Amino acid sequence: MSKGAKDKMWITCGIKKVVTKKNKLFKKWLCSRNLDDEKKYKNYLKVFKKVTTAAQTTFYKEKFNLIHE
Repeated sequence: MSKGAKDKMWITCGIKKVVTKKNKLFKKWLCSRNLDDEKKYKNYLKVFKKVTTAAQTTFYKEKFNLIHE
């Protein structure tokens, strides 16, 4: 995990595992240049973006709701 992730409170253990899998798929695609590997990586990337965006949105909505109460 990169150093910048340490200051992001919304990154959970589950998201860290998803990042690791995404990176492995990317490395596999880079080495093989196989179209199937590319499709797997890009499909997983779409899911990854949705999950991380949802986690970040939820975290900040809850944080701001606590401040306004």
